[in-house]
Amino acid sequence: MKKLKIIKLTLVLPMIFLATSCNNWLDNNVSPNFTLSNPPNLILPAIEAELGLRMGSDLLRFGGLWAQQIAAQNGRQTEAYDLFIVVPNDVNGVWRVGFYAGFLKDIEEVLAKDAAVTHPYYFGMCKIMKAFGYSMLVDFWGDVPYSEALKGSSNIQPKVDDDAAIYPQLLSLLDDGIAELKKTNINSTLRAPGTDDYFYNGSATQWIKLANSIKLRLYLHLANLPSFDASVITTFITNTPASEFMSSNADEWQLRSDVISGRQNPTHQFILNRTDDICTSSTIINLMNSKSDPRRATYFTPHPFSPAAFAAPPTGTTGYRGLANGTSNFNQTNALSRLHTFVRGAVTTTTIPAGPNLPVSGTGSLSYNGGAPVNIFTFAEYNFIRAELALRYGAPGSAQTFYQAGITASFSDAGLTAAQSASYLATPVGTLTGTPANQLQQLIEEKYVANFLVTGEPFSDWRRTGYPLLSTVPAALNPGNGGVIPRVLPYPQQEVDANPNLKALQAARADNLSATAVRVFWDVRP
Repeated sequence: MKKLKIIKLTLVLPMIFLATSCNNWLDNNVSPNFTLSNPPNLILPAIEAELGLRMGSDLLRFGGLWAQQIAAQNGRQTEAYDLFIVVPNDVNGVWRVGFYAGFLKDIEEVLAKDAAVTHPYYFGMCKIMKAFGYSMLVDFWGDVPYSEALKGSSNIQPKVDDDAAIYPQLLSLLDDGIAELKKTNINSTLRAPGTDDYFYNGSATQWIKLANSIKLRLYLHLANLPSFDASVITTFITNTPASEFMSSNADEWQLRSDVISGRQNPTHQFILNRTDDICTSSTIINLMNSKSDPRRATYFTPHPFSPAAFAAPPTGTTGYRGLANGTSNFNQTNALSRLHTFVRGAVTTTTIPAGPNLPVSGTGSLSYNGGAPVNIFTFAEYNFIRAELALRYGAPGSAQTFYQAGITASFSDAGLTAAQSASYLATPVGTLTGTPANQLQQLIEEKYVANFLVTGEPFSDWRRTGYPLLSTVPAALNPGNGGVIPRVLPYPQQEVDANPNLKALQAARADNLSATAVRVFWDVRP
């Protein structure tokens, strides 16, 4: 018995010791190889890679389908989206993993760093990306958590901020980012961003140009409100040096595959993984066909497809074919133009498959290297924004000049020559004519083509202006929605379940995002 008691005692005493001293023991048992807080030069690449991925993924497909730049087929999940059937569980990943628990969370980690040991450019870049990230959330969802978001365990149920109240804070955040990037009395021992900045290789000048361009986009959205004082835009442009706005395609905000080893364009990867789920929309192809637009040769594959058509792409008003959104097409997967080098990168097939139609992906189709960049904010868009601000709101500059500059920049992005751009501008397309409404339609249609698969903005432009004119989806295919294009996404089910502040708001987004659903605050067009 004594022996048994001794054994019990020897077991209990160590447990008592551990119970009373485990806090200190755990505190001291930290591996020297484990970093509790990563330095900003290690966090920044992860932020930028994740942001670029998200700008080429879910939101791109939602916006691209609803703005009818792409269409869906084959009866899978993407086809449901094309019919406006989007349920809360469909957006769990993009909201949580992509944004709030993704690059936005990592941005907060950088912004929490000690300014005494962190180069201010990191703060500036992160504030600009934070403003952009929240602008995307607002533009797709409307009211979202902002002021109480990303507080960790101290607030796991953040309030939902009014979207109209968030926008001014984003403009201020962009100003703060610019101020960080303009600081000059910097401790020379602090490490400045360089190759860890995938976007601009540490160039403060280009980040400032980007911030001002994002501000112009937000101002353009705000100008849609009847109560907005457009003179604010004129003052902003007048008081900002021309050198602090985008001046060439070199200033574009892109995630290029050549700066991240092994990365490919997310849309290209989606096509490889989800064979033929997406194809080209007849809305954008018919628009470009009507103008014999040379950009078709890099945006889309020709139809009918043949080695000759690939070698010498069609240049007339035919030669490319899209699918009407919401109609699907199980029996004609080969009879459509498909996304081409502009989105998928260089063709790597050495022997072009014979026609009459392009074979189904994975069974002998063209192959690509996936090296096309993700376009987040282009020089073309900057020029079209300036053109619209001048045309509609009397902002400085010539609407015609900016309009043509936008087209020229788009041709350059598409890999076409200056001569091709000049030839296109020499047609009636190159001159804004007619009533103000006619000119706005012409401008937005060209911006729509230039912003091919730029996440969100073509969809936002349609909500703001009604252009381009989109085709209706058969109401019989989605009776609950009535064939009406949605204006917002539903809130993710995971967040609705976890945060009671979202539950009441979600109720207003029932019925598959019908016409009665709420809208983003700047979406006031009937």
